[in-house]
Amino acid sequence: MNRTIYSLFIVVMFGVIQIAGIPIQLYIALKNPDASVQEILSIYMPYQFVIYVVGLIIILILGNIHKDKNIFERGIKTPPLQTIAWIFGGLILAYVAQIITAQINFRLLGNPMESENTKHIMEMISNMPYMILFVAVIGPIIEEYVFRRAIFAEIYERLPMNKVAAFLIAGLISGIVFAFAHFDFTHILIYVGMSYVFSFVYVMTNRLLVPIVVHMLMNGCVVLLQLTFKDQIEQLEELQTNGLIIIKAIFNTII
Repeated sequence: MNRTIYSLFIVVMFGVIQIAGIPIQLYIALKNPDASVQEILSIYMPYQFVIYVVGLIIILILGNIHKDKNIFERGIKTPPLQTIAWIFGGLILAYVAQIITAQINFRLLGNPMESENTKHIMEMISNMPYMILFVAVIGPIIEEYVFRRAIFAEIYERLPMNKVAAFLIAGLISGIVFAFAHFDFTHILIYVGMSYVFSFVYVMTNRLLVPIVVHMLMNGCVVLLQLTFKDQIEQLEELQTNGLIIIKAIFNTII
């Protein structure tokens, strides 16, 4: 079986993960007709956690059992010290990209600064702290295998053009799909910006581990900032002007 089929299976598995919990949610809702949406979600979350863990295991298997390696898997890997430097450099690039795209998204496109996806995730973590593991570890691993390994790399390698053009097109497509997968349509620009950063460090290091770790660190830092400076963030909601909007952009977006 060639690599493309495995990549397709990875994408399909990601879709299965997204919808696998719907029957469970319906069952919980029918069994608890008087429960609020929040109560139903609280009951459901442990099941979602298990679904994602099982999905992660399957995606890791699909992503590593094939012998037909992509252009990055065949490429020369950066040595350990350079890899570490790219991880921290990638984290800085991710925050810079997030701030710039958030500014454009808010000031020029008129979209809200706060992501509904981030708001929902933080409410989930506040009620169920163990979900931090889901946001900062499990989610980033799955998403990088899907959006970098299975989508970006496959498109990049097959485009009959120079590497820069291939990178821009593959990064754009994977970024748009990335945003749609989060159902966060008012922040597509930010997701595309993050997609380019994660794809860039992948290309420069030939190591999928690098965008995975950058993604983990970014989500982890956003969660930490959101939890630590909750009151200040609420104040910034009322002061979205001048330099304050840049500060607020740092607190968003969990991806």
